[in-house]
Amino acid sequence: MNKIAINALDGSQFDAWLFPHERPKATVQILHGMAEHCLRYTRFAEFLQHQGYRVITHNHRGHGGRLPAGHYADPGTAGVGGWALVIDDALRVQDALCETEPRVLLGHSMGSFIAQSWAMRYGDRLSGLILSGSARQQPAMLAAGLMLARALKPLQGHRHLSALMNKLSFGAFNRPFRPNRSAFDWLSRDPQQVDAYIRDPHCGHLCSLQLWCDMLSGLRGISHAEDLQRIPSSLPVLIFGGDQDPVGAMGKGLPALAQEYQRSGHNEVTVKLYTGGRHEMLNETNYGEVQSDLLYWIDNLFVNNTKDLYDNHHQPHL
Repeated sequence: MNKIAINALDGSQFDAWLFPHERPKATVQILHGMAEHCLRYTRFAEFLQHQGYRVITHNHRGHGGRLPAGHYADPGTAGVGGWALVIDDALRVQDALCETEPRVLLGHSMGSFIAQSWAMRYGDRLSGLILSGSARQQPAMLAAGLMLARALKPLQGHRHLSALMNKLSFGAFNRPFRPNRSAFDWLSRDPQQVDAYIRDPHCGHLCSLQLWCDMLSGLRGISHAEDLQRIPSSLPVLIFGGDQDPVGAMGKGLPALAQEYQRSGHNEVTVKLYTGGRHEMLNETNYGEVQSDLLYWIDNLFVNNTKDLYDNHHQPHL
């Protein structure tokens, strides 16, 4: 694993990590989720590296030690704002670390929303798009959340780390898993992974009101089928997660998201729901199965293989 400095649009500098391969079949770029960091995906990155892939990843603004913590950018930074800067960071990492090989973009949770916004702009660069722990966006809920965050900014400041926004967004996620062992049982059935998340100083932090405004505004831009039409219709899309993931509406959100893609004209959409799985399938008790399934799907982007992605006890293709 190599650490490489990247120059951002606003003049700042940040680090990206490269898991190299001498002759990669493709490069897989990983976009992490909210209130976590990219090195939590090292196990999966090394797995792909050993299977012939180059892997690249970086921390989003306000995450993994990028300061200010929990904050993308001040309003109007570099003339574009926080969400656009987050998307541009991902572009600059890819431009710096990729060569002529095919490219696959994998985003988890918040990263899955960033990945979709990125693919709306640069989807013709991709050979595959993978969305983990995602869900279909509800425009009315997004509008209400954005209205609240905007109303709080004049009172508390745009850099205020908002416990209220955190509670309203994540506060109910642990309820289906009562009695709770911890505040983050919803992440995984594996207590060791949950405890590692809790101990990690770069996980579980609050985010600023401006980040919430930036993110919710960005989510509104991927909330309708007509928005998704900007992603190339021929791009293969894999949507996967646990059927006990509260972010994915306990198994309902992923099929709903897939239907949005189908309505927008995408004809290569695959959904995989893992029975009993929670939010972080790459940190679940069956992570080995998940890794193997992802590898098989990615491999099939680049080889002529007519075998079905999943056998008859798995979720079929949509």
